[in-house]
Amino acid sequence: MLDIIEDEGPFDGVLGYSGGAGLAAQLIIRDQERYPDKLPSERPFRFAIFFNGTTPFRIFKVDEENVLPGEQSADSMIAEARQVLMRSSAVRKKEEISDEDRQGHDTMLGLIDRFTTRTLATGQQFISDGTYGIYRYSLHDNGGDPLIRIPTLHVRDPGEDEDDVNHGLNLLGICDPAHVREFNHQYGHDFPRGRKEIKAISQLIRDTAQDSLYV
Repeated sequence: MLDIIEDEGPFDGVLGYSGGAGLAAQLIIRDQERYPDKLPSERPFRFAIFFNGTTPFRIFKVDEENVLPGEQSADSMIAEARQVLMRSSAVRKKEEISDEDRQGHDTMLGLIDRFTTRTLATGQQFISDGTYGIYRYSLHDNGGDPLIRIPTLHVRDPGEDEDDVNHGLNLLGICDPAHVREFNHQYGHDFPRGRKEIKAISQLIRDTAQDSLYV
């Protein structure tokens, strides 16, 4: 995606669904962190549309961070990693991917078995393979200030919050409330449907794009 943005961008906006929305959010945050003085016109995207967006991950090299000594217990983080990495879409054989590049069931189990849980000096826990660390972004990563400052539209089912706040609520929370729009639906982790709802979402997309001209 970074290569596409560099070769063909910058773009006016980005639309992502589920993990794709989380990846788009990760790129937006990464650009803001690395280049805080960029003008809005120089950013990869000037607005973002998130459908059922997952909370983006922060990935970093362990030796470049202030990490506390020792390992801690965080079974919930390991359990989430297992759920993400071992889902059927991650391990099933895909015809377009060679056996050499495919991350199969045994490979994924090997990765998970190597994970340990560490803690940054800030108190943030993360899982690590020894070289890289990973955890989900939160407002604590920016002192309570929004991590995503461009206009955003969040199309989501609040009912999903009961099972996992990382299916939309947390992504909403790290965006600037002054530039957030939200459309709620009742279709779980699926796309909204129906002429009336699609028409309303289309108008909100236009409004969000229009807002980006003044941020």
